[in-house]
Amino acid sequence: MGDINVYSGPMKCGKTQHILNEYKRQLIAGKKVKMFKPTIDTRYAGNVVVSRNGIDIPAISISKISDLEKYDADVYCIDEFQFLKGNVKVIEQMAESGKKFFIAGLNLTAEKKPFGKMPDLLCIADNVNMLNAICDNCKCENAVYTYFKGGKNTEIVIGDREYMALCRHCYDSLTRQDSINRNKVQA
Repeated sequence: MGDINVYSGPMKCGKTQHILNEYKRQLIAGKKVKMFKPTIDTRYAGNVVVSRNGIDIPAISISKISDLEKYDADVYCIDEFQFLKGNVKVIEQMAESGKKFFIAGLNLTAEKKPFGKMPDLLCIADNVNMLNAICDNCKCENAVYTYFKGGKNTEIVIGDREYMALCRHCYDSLTRQDSINRNKVQA
């Protein structure tokens, strides 16, 4: 029997590093491992997953969860899962047939709303690791939210220059200030 292992949390909490580590671990164990990323993620050199500390691994770009079925592997590592479309039942069925998954993805948008298929994935996962980052504002170790620096964001922007990892207090303070600033502009 396979299993589904998920690393989730805000930006900058180490999700990608965890799946890169597992990728290498599974290779050492003699498993056939494949790395995947969503087609929408065009950062870096295209078909590669890169951690913040510069480790990179070649990846296959896919747009739908069902694309995974086209590739034969013992272990599937997936980065930025929140951008994939489709039904997570595909992953559940593959795990039931003995496939192993290590998946990284943001659980919430910058507006604190469930992100893509992540809620569905978290419900079927065997193991969920909710990670925290260092708050980019106050430097505490409890950043659980991703904040868009430009205020309310109506469109997904991929990358981290436009975003901050924030603790609950800093997120609430900055979003309150954004609201005040928007009301001043509208007045």
